[in-house]
Amino acid sequence: MMACEGNCCQIAGTVTVDSVGGLLRELQPQLESGMDTLDFSGVENIDSAALTLIFSAMRHARQAGHSFVCKGLPASFTSLAELYGVSDLLPT
Repeated sequence: MMACEGNCCQIAGTVTVDSVGGLLRELQPQLESGMDTLDFSGVENIDSAALTLIFSAMRHARQAGHSFVCKGLPASFTSLAELYGVSDLLPT
């Protein structure tokens, strides 16, 4: 589930391989219209598929000429990003 207000979209619930495709489809028009912040503070369950979501959102925002940041990433996810060696690439 995702709710957008202004330039920020907040994701709630689950971000896993089963939900990332739908979230990407929801995010694309938001990114094209200037959304620049993705808030994960409402996420209860997250796995490595969130990396796909974040990096795809970064690419879409860049193509639309916008900056992009993430906030509220769970500590477990940042540890996972460190394990994959991509934590420095996260737009926080």
